[in-house]
Amino acid sequence: MRIHSKIVGSIIFSFVFCANVCAREEVSASLSKNEIYVGDIIDFTVKAKLEQNAQISVNQDFSFEGFDILNLDIEHIVDKKNVYELKFKLLADKVGDVIINPNAVFFINADGTNNLFFTPKKSVVVKSILGQDNNYDIKDIKKLKKIRLGTMCVVLVSMLIILIGLIFYLLVCSYINRPKGMVEDPQLEALRELSLLYDTRSSADVKDFYYKMSKILRTYISKKYKFYALEMTTSEFFKKMKPLLPSTINALEFKKYLSVFNLARYASFTPSQTEIKNSYDFTKNLLEIL
Repeated sequence: MRIHSKIVGSIIFSFVFCANVCAREEVSASLSKNEIYVGDIIDFTVKAKLEQNAQISVNQDFSFEGFDILNLDIEHIVDKKNVYELKFKLLADKVGDVIINPNAVFFINADGTNNLFFTPKKSVVVKSILGQDNNYDIKDIKKLKKIRLGTMCVVLVSMLIILIGLIFYLLVCSYINRPKGMVEDPQLEALRELSLLYDTRSSADVKDFYYKMSKILRTYISKKYKFYALEMTTSEFFKKMKPLLPSTINALEFKKYLSVFNLARYASFTPSQTEIKNSYDFTKNLLEIL
């Protein structure tokens, strides 16, 4: 396997070498430093003299093993010669004698055909700040110390954990066993509200009294028969309720009863105490038998 890798590497190197020798481009490279520490930034500049009117493609992907590319500027030097400079800022993340391997740089010839050249191979020594040996890896400065706990400390911590668990258990149990809110029967609730409304009739406006009495009935019907009666007109409400009325309630009498609520909207409506009592009794009867 190693022999095959060497053969492939030799072929690639020969190709790169021949491509650079036979190329019409003049390519050179320089480093701002030959020795740096891991984590340092180094400038790697590639200078390429191309044939006239040739242009380097801007959108290209480069990678250098052992370095992170922080920035790349491609500068076209305006001169008699067609010269480009590729200025890389590299961050060293590996120690040792690190090779900056060749990368392909694509450009367009004056006639519009695609071409390429390779960046020159360079080497830089990257040192570790933790030792003189170039192959010294980054390690913890100090060994981790084992924390030794006394017997009493262990007992106290265990008791604290048990206490927290017990408190949590009691809270959960109290939440589960909390008294549930009693849901009042809709019929009893409606009868209670109607009785309270009738007891305060003397201090209430007649229109307001009839409106609240109608609301109590319709709210109960909505809960009992599962349809929203509050926004229905009188005729719609009557049609909906007619098949639900028991035999003891005459449909015409029920319709007449509902018409009283329409009359209560007008200011001229002045029912007597007997009429108010009859409306109350009829409503109460409906609540009890529906």
